[in-house]
Amino acid sequence: MLLVALIWAGNNVLTKSVLNVRLSPYTYVALRFAIVVTLLFGWLIWRGADLRIRREDYGQFFLTGITGFAAYNLLFTVGLSRTSAFSSAIIVSLGPVFTLLLASTLKLERVRPVQWLGVAFAFAGAAVFVGEKLAAGRPALGDVLNLLAAFSFAIYGLATRPIVRTYGSPLMTAWSVLIGLIAVFPITLPALLREDWGGIGAQGWIAVLYAGALSMLVAYTLWGWAIGRRGVGRTVPYLYLIPVITGVLAFLFLDESFGTAQLAGAALIFAGVALARREPAARVPATTSSDDTRPGAPSPNTEAESAAAPRPTPGP
Repeated sequence: MLLVALIWAGNNVLTKSVLNVRLSPYTYVALRFAIVVTLLFGWLIWRGADLRIRREDYGQFFLTGITGFAAYNLLFTVGLSRTSAFSSAIIVSLGPVFTLLLASTLKLERVRPVQWLGVAFAFAGAAVFVGEKLAAGRPALGDVLNLLAAFSFAIYGLATRPIVRTYGSPLMTAWSVLIGLIAVFPITLPALLREDWGGIGAQGWIAVLYAGALSMLVAYTLWGWAIGRRGVGRTVPYLYLIPVITGVLAFLFLDESFGTAQLAGAALIFAGVALARREPAARVPATTSSDDTRPGAPSPNTEAESAAAPRPTPGP
């Protein structure tokens, strides 16, 4: 999990270094999706996996593809191009808070008082974080886009719960990314046609390959493996390291600086997210079982924990 945190934090910084310098955010999203679709479907076919999905699940896959990949990646990447890597990592970390609010609204979970306190802390931190920029006359559009990205990913987190148990994470991700690629293609096509392909350079291609192969595929696999071996309680805390490591790397390699208000807002967000996730209200009974033995399918012993776990953000 420490390696996963390092990979995702490194991706934030590497991606920020090439956006609008080596390639446009829209080109980046399209290329990343194309790489993931090619590698993931190639791996599944090589493993002999059953790629079929039931007709009644088409709508659910469409929802995961649109929210978790098309909308999230566009909002996150364009937002990152308009704000700092540290700001982006902090704002996106609000995802679990939005998930909690959506789960409460849809009557999927009962929110405890300590969790409501966490929600209040988290949004107070976001207000301090973004308000400091507005008060200083600096644009906060990137932070707003990242806030929308966190909300979009929260929808995805809830939408994946019923289908990941049936199809397993690799197959669910493969079809969702393909749907995301199809959805973003009309939006990214103008940028692809205007792109100076000769100017992308080695750094630009390394960033895209890192984001597609290492950040999304390898890190996601390690994340799922870690949850299966140690459970949610021991793995989720490592996610809080991502903004911290991002901030350190951004300071060292991007010359980013952090004011007192930013650090105070970040601390409130961290505290809020931690409290919001402190007591998951709905638990799957321990007797839950599964006959799905395909690669990537949740095991009977960890299915309840996996359902409650926050999905790691594909943007990082």
